[in-house]
Amino acid sequence: MRAYEAVFVFRPEEELYKQGIELVKNEFSRSEVTITKEEDVGTRDLAYPVKKETRGHYYFFEAQIDPFKINDMSKAVKLMDPVLRHLFIKKQ
Repeated sequence: MRAYEAVFVFRPEEELYKQGIELVKNEFSRSEVTITKEEDVGTRDLAYPVKKETRGHYYFFEAQIDPFKINDMSKAVKLMDPVLRHLFIKKQ
């Protein structure tokens, strides 16, 4: 397990945002991820439209993740409709 930071941008509608958080946390639990910190960053304007959205709701995680499961999790998250963008970064 390694320390990672993960940022997710969800659709700005409240019900889609909550549904997206639940889907991501379910994927984390399925992949045996240990969340050490989470923070709701809030809704912000996007630099360019993503899936026809100009605003997004940002959410930040710090977690312990098996590096071999990152690609599978990334593929699963891409298929989630409420998620506009995501990024996993290995902490130093």
